[in-house]
Amino acid sequence: MKNIKFKQLVMKSSVMLLAITLLSACKIVFNDDKITIKDTNGTGPASCSTQAEGVNWGALLTEDCANLSDYNLFADNTDPTTNPNSGGMPYGLSTALFTDYASKYRFAFIPEGQKAVYSEHEAFDFPVGTVLVKTFAMPDHTSDREGNELVIETRLLILREGGWIARPYYWESPEEAILAITGKSIENMTTNHNGEDLTFTYNVPKAASCTSCHGVVPLLQGPEDTRKAIFKPIGPKARFLNSDFDYNGLVMNQLSYWALNDKLENLPADLEAVSKAPAFNDSVDLSMLEGEELHDNAKAYLDINCAHCHRSELTLPEDLYAGSAGGSGLQMEYNRSYEGNPGKFGVCKVPVAGGHDDYSADVVPLDADDSYLLFRMSTNDQRHRMPELGRSTVHGEGVALIRKWINQLEAASCSPSS
Repeated sequence: MKNIKFKQLVMKSSVMLLAITLLSACKIVFNDDKITIKDTNGTGPASCSTQAEGVNWGALLTEDCANLSDYNLFADNTDPTTNPNSGGMPYGLSTALFTDYASKYRFAFIPEGQKAVYSEHEAFDFPVGTVLVKTFAMPDHTSDREGNELVIETRLLILREGGWIARPYYWESPEEAILAITGKSIENMTTNHNGEDLTFTYNVPKAASCTSCHGVVPLLQGPEDTRKAIFKPIGPKARFLNSDFDYNGLVMNQLSYWALNDKLENLPADLEAVSKAPAFNDSVDLSMLEGEELHDNAKAYLDINCAHCHRSELTLPEDLYAGSAGGSGLQMEYNRSYEGNPGKFGVCKVPVAGGHDDYSADVVPLDADDSYLLFRMSTNDQRHRMPELGRSTVHGEGVALIRKWINQLEAASCSPSS
């Protein structure tokens, strides 16, 4: 499959959300937490072939369509970066998960009349019918993200009656994205970053692989414990949305915008009471980060890039659940106190997964070069690389942030002696 470069006009949504109207070929009727899907034309249940004026909600809730365009999520189904249908809301994260320097375009589609419920620390509680959409595009030059780019994939998280499901779509041409349930490897992906040409294999994940990051698993209490893993969104948490966003010229706090448009309830009236993660990206000047500000940026970066797996209990609403790597002892949630237990963030902790003869601890304060955590972030060796999924390149800026953070941590028992 040859790569086709084409120019997408990167612009913010022009959809006016102050008066959200759902235009669709089907209705979603909510009654006592049950949903009924009705075809407004009276011709039977909606399907992938339904000609919807807006989002094809019926297909989203019942069908795994072969083509992304069947869901009619965007006004122009060849451009998944702007102009969502049916009140879809663009959003951004203050600190984002790294994926091979790709640009990301995020949208939340919440059915008319329904709202997400605010959570202080966890992803919002979304209503059935919600679709979270994220499109990945590789820019020709990371310094010019409004220039030419290759749109690669669009991932959907759909909340159906049985729970969240993940469906990846690969853009095999500029006209259509196709369901890639078994994933897709794209060789010779290129971009130019800081004047250096990068060439690598980009991987669209298998649908089943999404559980590795999005699932929380039971801390089994014995042979009679038959609880199952629970699939959860990662990004849409208050701390990452508590920042301004440009809605086609209207600059507004995202949480306030969601609440104003009746898509979020229980938001505290005082935004100062809401957790706020710092805005870290590749353009941040690390020389300007010191002390608590550096510490805060490092915690936010570790949270979004690592803590979906490296977490355990704390504010998870499900008792005795953890991320898939929560049992490793490395637990790096943004809302976890570092001072309360530095070992949870790897300080002087002996690695229990992977392991390498040259590294005796995950984090050695004052000595980043002797820290296994930094090595795992800096390598592409599949045995040691972290995160294991989602990247084929090393995030130089993220590595530099964590290196500086480790080197300024207060000395601990495993730190080099003076």
